[in-house]
Amino acid sequence: MTALAVFLAAWQLAGDDSIALLFPTATRTFQAFIELMADGRLPLGLLITGQALVTGYAIIIGLGVPLGVLIARFPLADRAISPYFTFLVAVPIIAIVPVVQALLGLTFAARVTVIVLFGISYVVINSAIAVRRIKPDLIEMAASFGARRFTILSQVVLPAAVPGIMTGARLALGQALIGMVVAELTIVGAGVGSLIAELQGRFKVAAVLAVAMTIVLIGLCLLSLVEMLERRFNRWSLVK
Repeated sequence: MTALAVFLAAWQLAGDDSIALLFPTATRTFQAFIELMADGRLPLGLLITGQALVTGYAIIIGLGVPLGVLIARFPLADRAISPYFTFLVAVPIIAIVPVVQALLGLTFAARVTVIVLFGISYVVINSAIAVRRIKPDLIEMAASFGARRFTILSQVVLPAAVPGIMTGARLALGQALIGMVVAELTIVGAGVGSLIAELQGRFKVAAVLAVAMTIVLIGLCLLSLVEMLERRFNRWSLVK
């Protein structure tokens, strides 16, 4: 709380409300936030943007974890699939955004695609690493007791790989949030990106900062939630 109070005090002192175009004080930014919430523009923008984030992150987890397990368990899949995700990690995704926009236009699908491209590699790679690090003794012991492949996967491999998978999920969420911001600012739709563009065009500096701070706070809350789930799911691990 002390650090927050110091930050707000420093922000208030650094701001200048004499001219609307200057860096706003904390009080002017908070006032702009209240106004945006009261007229409904910010809640609506966050709802629309949140739909893209939730959809994209669900695809990241739903597709990334199975692909990671597939890569780790089958060498052929590793050779065929891994290079693409290594490419996504190595190349700045923002350079691919114009291609996505050209293919899908200014659509919801385009924003979701950008979010997925930003985050899916982290889930795939971390899931694959986690599965590869499982002690072979665990799998061999389950097989010696007659466990079928699906049983080994669901009751041995996945529980043992949970810490690595959750690490990938946390990293992917951070990247997905970045992808959401990039998509909103480059592929302007009806969400927060449209609101920021409108406020910038009207030189509403305090309102733009209020929207940005709201996105940051929501991102921090989501990351804290995933970290809490990560600590909780780590208890499932068979690897001590």
